[in-house]
Amino acid sequence: MAYLNVDEIESAINSLANEYQNTCQAITLPNRTIEGRTCQALNIGKRLDDINKPAILFTGSVHAREWGGSEICVYLAADLLEAYKLGTGVRYEGTNGGKYFTPENIRSIIDNLNLLFFPCVNPDGRNYSQTVESLWRRNRNPSNSGGNPDCIGVDLNRNYDFLWDFQKFFHPQAPVRTSADPCDEGQTYRGPAAFSELETKNVKWLIDNNPTIKYHIDIHSFSQLILYCWGDDQNQTVDPEMNLANPIYDKKRGLGGNNYKEYVSPEDLSVITSLANRMHDGMFAVNQNNYDVQSGYDLYPTSGTGQDYSHSRHYSTNNKIIGFTIEFGKEFQPPWPEMARIVREIDAGILEFCLGVSSL
Repeated sequence: MAYLNVDEIESAINSLANEYQNTCQAITLPNRTIEGRTCQALNIGKRLDDINKPAILFTGSVHAREWGGSEICVYLAADLLEAYKLGTGVRYEGTNGGKYFTPENIRSIIDNLNLLFFPCVNPDGRNYSQTVESLWRRNRNPSNSGGNPDCIGVDLNRNYDFLWDFQKFFHPQAPVRTSADPCDEGQTYRGPAAFSELETKNVKWLIDNNPTIKYHIDIHSFSQLILYCWGDDQNQTVDPEMNLANPIYDKKRGLGGNNYKEYVSPEDLSVITSLANRMHDGMFAVNQNNYDVQSGYDLYPTSGTGQDYSHSRHYSTNNKIIGFTIEFGKEFQPPWPEMARIVREIDAGILEFCLGVSSL
């Protein structure tokens, strides 16, 4: 086996939807990419229209060069659907003896949850990375490139509407990892506006049209990390007025160690850390790889990320989504035998996470 190309990813989604029609459906997203590709997601659950069942959204390959996110999603979906149909468990073999999920575990996940997989958010970028420039990070939108091929594209994980205008919201000296320059050498150009890009609009559409989504796991590489909110500053649980929606704190975020910290309720933080640690334990059980659990800010301060956008929506809507980011592996494109081992450990961690959600 090897990494999937963008056509194979879409074919896998359609094949699973056709083979397991009682437990999943393909969802065609409304926005074609700049290069004309249709994007699809896959919804898995026993009762897909049950508004009382919490849903978990999984997004992969937001960054073009981080290929393995798509495979993590596709193979997990296939494992779940086959095991549920056959009434079997799922075992992920590894150097630490592996991790086994019983038939009862699989039934609990499928019966009690809806799982929304969007394996390849950025197919144009992934295709370019796989065929032309392997370390390409952004999408392929040329609108703001000025005709310079090195300046094509937007970093989709800086394009969400979460403190997107970093010059307005962050302290001038904050080392926030984003850029207003299309030619930024780190490929972190945020785009001309929040949700300017067709790909991030597709993610927003999924969330807007599936109000049962309560959790979001965004799959990236690399660093062996499990990140939770917030990414703009350190967390605090005592002052709910000190939050991203309060304009009196504009230009104070992102330094760390000053008087500003981002609010998260004690109840949410308890759920967040419990689920993150459960995901960690599931991963560790396969290959003994220790994924550090930490806030996004502990990696570096960011704006416009998918994880933070999902969680921040409760300030403008009644729907609270708890966001996580997985940073798998130790390089962007591990050789396939290593990536196959990583797929097994990440999928084990995700299934453990799902069991945690189903028991809440």
